[in-house]
Amino acid sequence: MFIPDISSRSGPKYMALADAFAEAIESSELEAHAKLPPQRILSYRLGVTVGTVTRAYQELEHRGLVAPKVGSGTYVKDRHHESRAFYHPVTTKSGIDLAICRPLLINQQQHLSRTLQDLSLEPIAQRAVLDYCSAEGLQGHNQTLQHWLGQRFKYEMDSRRLLWTYGGQHGLSVLVQALTRPKETILVEGLCYPEFLHSCQQSERKLVPIRLDAQGIIPEDLELQCQRHKPRLLYLTPAIQNPTGACLSDSRRLRVIEICRRHQVLIIEDDVLYCPPEHRRTPLVAIAPDITLFVGSFSKYFSGGLRVGYIIMPRSLSLPMQRALRASCMHISPLMIDLVCRWLTNGAMDAVDQEIAAELKARHRILQQIFPGAGHGAVPGFNVWIPLPAPLTGRQLSHQLKQDGVHVREAEMFAVDHYPAPAAIRVSLTGPTSRTQLKSGLEVIRTQIQSASAHAEDP
Repeated sequence: MFIPDISSRSGPKYMALADAFAEAIESSELEAHAKLPPQRILSYRLGVTVGTVTRAYQELEHRGLVAPKVGSGTYVKDRHHESRAFYHPVTTKSGIDLAICRPLLINQQQHLSRTLQDLSLEPIAQRAVLDYCSAEGLQGHNQTLQHWLGQRFKYEMDSRRLLWTYGGQHGLSVLVQALTRPKETILVEGLCYPEFLHSCQQSERKLVPIRLDAQGIIPEDLELQCQRHKPRLLYLTPAIQNPTGACLSDSRRLRVIEICRRHQVLIIEDDVLYCPPEHRRTPLVAIAPDITLFVGSFSKYFSGGLRVGYIIMPRSLSLPMQRALRASCMHISPLMIDLVCRWLTNGAMDAVDQEIAAELKARHRILQQIFPGAGHGAVPGFNVWIPLPAPLTGRQLSHQLKQDGVHVREAEMFAVDHYPAPAAIRVSLTGPTSRTQLKSGLEVIRTQIQSASAHAEDP
């Protein structure tokens, strides 16, 4: 039976007793499910009243350290098990998830812990991030983002051209609401990020696909669709196309800008997907800042739960953009932005960037062992585009893989309107939490493809 020593403790005896038990629990001297001494026995052994022990046990229960059981006594709670149950997702996907595109959690938890400790010591910062603020945000936050983007893009910009968002998807929705009206036309890549398609469909915008090849959208088809539809916006992912991984070549970037300027079309440059450092190019917004709206996010570069992003916009569009932002959420949480800004200035964001890049290289090596030559010519990001042999289609293979407990994205999910979906699947190398799980999932895919090819060759 554990009897704490409170002889050297000051203050009220019930609080001294509670503190002594709390220290024993935190140090694991008292383990989960251990029973605390009966109150009358403890009061006798310590020379205190039963009421003192009762108040101490109530204090421990208030702190979440113990729980009473009627007719049995008071027991130490299994807080680890309770935390796991409390933070368990409402819905989970069994098997190997090669569909979700996310950054792996490496050292982000340590950065979060240290940053929250720093914030706990700064009362001025605490008051600022707990209050309401305007859609324009806080001055220090905007200047921090401005400085970081200037270093990243080698491009100086006015901080008034920046707008914080709740991640990339929110930024895209704000842009669509601010710059278009129902039934107006938006040009998109023929294979396109599905959630942007859903956002436009929900708001009754007309989507027109532009043909793609290995270098991104085809300028001649862009010119043709501009002439036909007189669009307001062009949405594209020039750095790393989703889902194919293609990078828009330099010559095509200039051609796209020239066409859009001539037809008075604004460009939405989606740069949310993680791009390895050695493959990063000058963004369109640095070449054509007058017609480009750049959408960035820290969700793929730091952690998926960090729903903080930003828009770089022409100054002339700042007013309608702020109005659309206020209509959707009033303003972005300054608490979340403050965490991001601290990681931008203390080196945490750059450190995580390098860690993600290193892990990604290791996972691409696994990919090449199982699918030699996969992703050739594409940017080696989180996703890889795998073409399939005839007569297999992406939808067929996805269905077969799901029966084996492996989840992927079929090409049909990305096709806009009647744009022909190629026979292919998109595989996320960062979906699995371990390299072993990734290898197992890729081997299942290879086996299924080989089996389908063998059946196709049988007479």
